[in-house]
Amino acid sequence: MRFLTLWLLVVVVVLSIGLGAFPLLDPDEGRNAEVGREMALTNDYVMPRLDALPYLDKPIVYFAAEAAAMELLGPTELAARLPAFLFTLATAAFVAWFARRVWGPQEAMIAPIVTLATPLTIAFSRTVIFDSALAFFITVALGCFYLAIDGAPASSPAGPPPSRRRDAAWPAGGTPALHVVLGWAAIGFGVITKGPVAIALPLLVAVPYAIWRKRGGAIWSLKGLIVFVLVIAPWVWAISRAVPDFLHYVVVTETAQRLATKALKRTGPPWYFVPFLIFGALPWSVVLIASHRRTTNDQPRTFLLLWLLIPFVFFSLSQSKRPQYILPLMPAIALLVSRVWCDSARGRRWAGGVMMAFGAALVAAPSFVRLRPEYGEAARSSALVLGILALAGGALAMVPWRYVALAAITAPVIAMPIVVNPIVNAIALRRSTKAFVQQLRLGDGTEVIGIEAYTGSMSFYLRRPIVVVTPDGEEFTSNYIIRHYDRFAGSPTLKPPSWLASAFDGDKVFIVRAGDKVHRAQLEGRGLRLIATSARYVAYAPLRMR
Repeated sequence: MRFLTLWLLVVVVVLSIGLGAFPLLDPDEGRNAEVGREMALTNDYVMPRLDALPYLDKPIVYFAAEAAAMELLGPTELAARLPAFLFTLATAAFVAWFARRVWGPQEAMIAPIVTLATPLTIAFSRTVIFDSALAFFITVALGCFYLAIDGAPASSPAGPPPSRRRDAAWPAGGTPALHVVLGWAAIGFGVITKGPVAIALPLLVAVPYAIWRKRGGAIWSLKGLIVFVLVIAPWVWAISRAVPDFLHYVVVTETAQRLATKALKRTGPPWYFVPFLIFGALPWSVVLIASHRRTTNDQPRTFLLLWLLIPFVFFSLSQSKRPQYILPLMPAIALLVSRVWCDSARGRRWAGGVMMAFGAALVAAPSFVRLRPEYGEAARSSALVLGILALAGGALAMVPWRYVALAAITAPVIAMPIVVNPIVNAIALRRSTKAFVQQLRLGDGTEVIGIEAYTGSMSFYLRRPIVVVTPDGEEFTSNYIIRHYDRFAGSPTLKPPSWLASAFDGDKVFIVRAGDKVHRAQLEGRGLRLIATSARYVAYAPLRMR
């Protein structure tokens, strides 16, 4: 057990390296980080803003966590990414607690290691996005509901009386009522992290399980519902006073249309999530496929399988699909793996074999795959290093020492962020405006105008709002701003195209898309000079400014 404790510490330390080592990537990271920066700047922890405009596409929790981090650390990449990483650690901690309650100390050490060493989890623990926070709250809700269900009196005479029952899932010193309340509190925080999906997922899993266990009322509690309302009501009330149509937008546009229609253009085939589930959970998905352990206490396993199956089907049927949507499934995989890892030599061998095959493919790939010149060299070196680590880790996983095998097969996975960092930095030359903004060297009084050109990282790195000239608001990648363009056009930071003719007096810098020949010609025709270039944007300014 000491070895597992030490290795868990190593995993946490390694994954914390380089959180701020690469620029914010647009559109998601730049936009979300800028909302957090503006919240920290204004100290308004009610209204999220993007470029000084209301940004109501997502609720408040992650933005508030970002803003708090920026209050302490300043508006940096580290501060923007820190909440996602901390929520991921919190998920691993809860998984450890839950595994100890339902099984024992060995599983309680393996489960958090597996949780943290899952590729999909690692990727979004280092991304300025809401899903790591949502996954934490959903995990807490589901874990608490399980404990409430299997700690509640059965509604059927079948089975032993409650006074004599010693269900392994029920911890000493707790009560079902407490876990129901905690579950509903977690749902409440999930709702103000990413909306009503935080209600749907836990209940879609817990309700069928409770009915199967003949304890259908175990997850319903007046106290729990009161706590749920107390969690969400203050912010919903405050934001609804400022924006009267907020609830209609959240319920109809951001939830119903996202799930039931193609209005938000995020659709995909029914099998969309299959590769993300299999490869995003490697090598642990292979361990489960190869293992066939059965236990006498099968209730936790049944619940975890429902935890995997029902959300997977739910999102597969949804008209909105993104890889991060299945992030809440990773804790269930980790818990299942923790139960079979030590007893399934077959599962360990299969996982080691897959890891070696993956390593061999990475070592060979640079000879066969052509990549963009700007990141080809970085990709080749990263593939070689990661391939060698995967080959060594997979080979060592074949040994009969179960804990050593766990560490060996974990090592290549947790090394991924460090090894691929050169690739991410190379990609950032196209997906971030950090280097572009550094070329501008603006004075304090210089106004920046984006002509049909804007990303969140522009405002973040400029540390100021940008006047965006646009006919529709598409540049903000905000459904709320786009749908309310007519309301906001003419505000200090959002202007219609007709405004541009009057915008050429004074010290101003104009940013346009690199391929926008019409507006580039217009600026050059007025005698403006090119002062900064990037793969996606260029900037012009009057000659007197240089």
